[in-house]
Amino acid sequence: MPILLVFGLLLPATADAAVPVPAGFPESGLTSYDVWREGSKVGTYSVDFRHDGDKVTVHTRIRIAVSLLFVTLYRFDHDATEDWADGKLMRYASTTDDNGTDRVVLLVRAGDALRGTYNAEPLLLPGDIIPGTMWNPATIDQKALIEPTVGQTRAVTVLDRGMEAVKVGAKMVQAHHYSITGALRREVWYGADGGVVQVVFVAKDDSLLTFTLSNLALAASAPAPAAAKP
Repeated sequence: MPILLVFGLLLPATADAAVPVPAGFPESGLTSYDVWREGSKVGTYSVDFRHDGDKVTVHTRIRIAVSLLFVTLYRFDHDATEDWADGKLMRYASTTDDNGTDRVVLLVRAGDALRGTYNAEPLLLPGDIIPGTMWNPATIDQKALIEPTVGQTRAVTVLDRGMEAVKVGAKMVQAHHYSITGALRREVWYGADGGVVQVVFVAKDDSLLTFTLSNLALAASAPAPAAAKP
């Protein structure tokens, strides 16, 4: 039962007025999400930010396991690290276990390009591209993203769906909804502070995977620093 890595959801546009998403790196700390499938929690997703002057390191971690009668049918483990300096992506590294298929990505800045490997195969990407890890509000301005698990460029189109109410815990919060379509497809809702409130993917088996913010306080309005745009 493959679950992840092929996304294809396109939700209807809303009538709400468009409001720009604030840009910037979140403050140092851990942001956590629960992963849901068909009403059951199947995993966790976390993003850890660490600031050091003009340098920022971002660690992302995904753990998903789909089980039936105590038997694990599908498992997805993903760890990634992004190193940023002065608003530029300097290094991206990820390891993925996609139900037994191993994927290893390493990209390092070399002038105006990102060079590296995916499972030992060479990669060469433009230096202004960013990973499709969704935490970066600059995502909504992109026409291409790095697919996090394979390190390759994916052409995308971003559609503004306007403001919507999103359930976080027992409360509803206002968030700005964007549809990312094209070769990398997902739905993402950004809160007033530019942080991700919710992400929805469509799995290969056509089930929905919903990533929901675990801590309501993180969805509260707050000022944000300069955008992370290489």
